Amino acid sequence: MDYDIAFDQDDNTYRINTGYEFAAIGEWVTEYVRERESVQRVLMAARLAESEKETTEFKHGPFHVILSEEGVLVTRQVDMDSAEEEIKAMFDSQDSFYQTSTDGVQAECGLEDLINMVENWYDVLQ
Repeated sequence: MDYDIAFDQDDNTYRINTGYEFAAIGEWVTEYVRERESVQRVLMAARLAESEKETTEFKHGPFHVILSEEGVLVTRQVDMDSAEEEIKAMFDSQDSFYQTSTDGVQAECGLEDLINMVENWYDVLQ
């Protein structure tokens, strides 16, 4: 997975920037995996998934995270009240065929990629 950790001058903090495909993972780690305890919990869950084939789920704000032996799946729920009107405005003449989805934005990657990202992220935060 391609990502970089950069300082965001607007927020005055570090953020993980990823390509669109992995955006939900980068946002989740940036916003909710900031404290030492949360970093340790994610790394422990990833290692348990690897060695014991144990599945762990996290719910952080709009993020639903599932760590399993196949990898990590992060789903970011979208606020449909604000998104639906904006999306329909783009397709205002074709309302009849457009349906908004409540699935949100999903991203997945392997456990090794997640472990490397979280370890690098933690190094930057210290």
